[in-house]
Amino acid sequence: MDHNTFISTLAKRIGQSSDETAALVNALADNIKNAASELNAVAIPGFGRFEAIKKEEYVAVDRTDGQTKLFPPEITITFTPGSMLKKRLIHE
Repeated sequence: MDHNTFISTLAKRIGQSSDETAALVNALADNIKNAASELNAVAIPGFGRFEAIKKEEYVAVDRTDGQTKLFPPEITITFTPGSMLKKRLIHE
């Protein structure tokens, strides 16, 4: 399912316009991104938990050109589904 299909399907389910639904989804994504930039977790009861993990900078050999390079720190976000989401996905 692509982004536009997701937004239109969700809009129909919640009885909102596609623009309003897109704004809500974007606001949620922005809040998760802001929390992750501060290395905070975001837990949504019944849905799951988004957690930021910071990988420190490191020195390694670049496989493409064989040079030793300093790779910058990186923040990645992991998602752990909640028990209610797991139950709904498995039983429906």
